[in-house]
Amino acid sequence: MITLRKITWAEILPVWKEHLSNMTLETNSAMNLFNDRKLSEDTENPIWIDVQSYDLQNMETTPTFWGAFHNDKLVGVNSGHMCLNKLYRSRGLFVLPEYRNLMIAQKLLMKTISQASHEKAVACWSYPKQSVEKVYRHQGFTTSDKEFFFNYDEGVSSTGETTLNIKAVRILKEKEFDACYAKENR
Repeated sequence: MITLRKITWAEILPVWKEHLSNMTLETNSAMNLFNDRKLSEDTENPIWIDVQSYDLQNMETTPTFWGAFHNDKLVGVNSGHMCLNKLYRSRGLFVLPEYRNLMIAQKLLMKTISQASHEKAVACWSYPKQSVEKVYRHQGFTTSDKEFFFNYDEGVSSTGETTLNIKAVRILKEKEFDACYAKENR
């Protein structure tokens, strides 16, 4: 039987180090859901350019870590933390290969979404690899909406393989989200 419970940073860190070596090993992430926008330097025909944004205030929030256990063995993990503007970040979702296809990843993600809702977030977002996008979609995450469209970014895994990552979001409070993140406000 698989049980889920909150765990500590000390418990999740070895799993991340061993299995997610391309991930930054910090309790929180400074990455933001939406990119900052700036005007191009072309004074005759200026256009808006998206620029990846980071905010160190994200590092001040208290993260929550979740573990999935088979007896006493830690077989899956995920974490989450509040970011700016009531956005909640899910990060570090991992399940041991021999425990995949048992709905453990979905259950860990559900715990993170519930924590986001408990902390009054308007949306929960992540930056999953393409290989686990189906897990996120199953939990209601999307990569496009009337107000946003995220593109895949190439990454490199610890083994040197090219990976594709994409930002994904699950809106929890649609009216609040729309009020804060309508296209003209970004």
